[in-house]
Amino acid sequence: MTKKTGKSKSKNKDRRHLKAVPPAPRMPLQLILNHRAIDSMAVEFLQWNAAEAPDPADAFECLELVKLFLTAQHAINGSSSATAIDSDRVEQAAGAIAASLDPEDMDEAFDDIYFALHSYIHFLKGTGRWSGTDADFDELHSALGNGMAAAVPQLPVIQVPDLSDDHQEAAFNAMPLIQHATSLLDWIGTGKEITSTGALRLKDIEPAAAAVGVHACGKRAASRTLPLFDLETAESRPKTFLEVGTMHDVPVLREIWSALVGANLIRLGSTKAVPGPEMAAWNSTRIEERLDIRRMLSVVLLVGVLTDENQVWDQEAVAGTLLAVLTYGTTDEPMPVAELERMASPDLEGALLQDADLEDTELEEIYASFAALQAQQKLTLLAELGLVEAVTDYRVPPVAIQCLDLAMGFLKLPADPSETTESPSNVIALHRPSHTGGPPKGR
Repeated sequence: MTKKTGKSKSKNKDRRHLKAVPPAPRMPLQLILNHRAIDSMAVEFLQWNAAEAPDPADAFECLELVKLFLTAQHAINGSSSATAIDSDRVEQAAGAIAASLDPEDMDEAFDDIYFALHSYIHFLKGTGRWSGTDADFDELHSALGNGMAAAVPQLPVIQVPDLSDDHQEAAFNAMPLIQHATSLLDWIGTGKEITSTGALRLKDIEPAAAAVGVHACGKRAASRTLPLFDLETAESRPKTFLEVGTMHDVPVLREIWSALVGANLIRLGSTKAVPGPEMAAWNSTRIEERLDIRRMLSVVLLVGVLTDENQVWDQEAVAGTLLAVLTYGTTDEPMPVAELERMASPDLEGALLQDADLEDTELEEIYASFAALQAQQKLTLLAELGLVEAVTDYRVPPVAIQCLDLAMGFLKLPADPSETTESPSNVIALHRPSHTGGPPKGR
């Protein structure tokens, strides 16, 4: 007979104890495979998303949010798909994730999840990986669009005034933007030499700048430090002579040049900038054609200012503040110039530099201040070009209201006003920036 030992009893006892411990939940096989499928697309998604989010960390964070969303949706629906996300209960799944966070972070979490999903499904569709039907895609796209729109402050509806053609032409012809554009087009004539980057040569910067009312000249190794664009600078500009290393450092010239290219009034070749296909409309004998191209030039310039990718501060926050001021500038409740000046108070900038232990409310005020400061500079540019009037309030001239309305259409912003629309004195950014001062993640 085999001698018994205490080992078996001890082993069985340990097993009984282990059975009493609840096992860790096992991830469903379908969900594991979906996560692996997303991981396998990471490199290609990073390359595809580089134009919108050059930082690889943002692309990877976007995919992690998608996996987190699928996990929540699988728990709710009992199934999931990496290539045909179900539009059912999108908000419920996003809400389950957001509910686990601090209440103050919930809105930002919703925002990030919807933007991540939006980018991801467009990647699936664009690379032929979407395995659902077109109707499924449209339904999901609509659900995500509703969520994204909810994260953006609603703006007042723009009422475009009914103006006669003669009234519009007189107003456009009196607008500095149109006058400068005409002078610059006249100077370009049949064509001007450009560099391989599409910029004017240094020797041509001075006459080109003069055409738009700026005193500047090109100089090799010139300092790129330019005076801050404000009303005082704008008023004294004719007396100020700038030395720049590129035409893109010349205020007003860079914006008008880009708008002329965007409106097809200038075409950039390999060595020359020549008149574009819309030049015929600019000088047309038909008033409708002249108005259309002047309107389009204004729209292109507005869109360029609103989507400036070279923004030193959070571009979305600046655009949100700027859009709010512009849209209210078409109503009977315009933003007072003094109010935006107060919002852009430099005292807040000093507070940020001096005290790193600020409360969240103080940080929000500081971030809003930076956005207001950038928006103020852009409004000064638009005022100098005649697209905004900035005397006591920021008002959009009647002829420019139609241009703003068209520009907002290009930006694809929500059109319906909210019943709880903020007053212009309480303008907030489209997205709260991170505490590092960079743009929001997951775009």
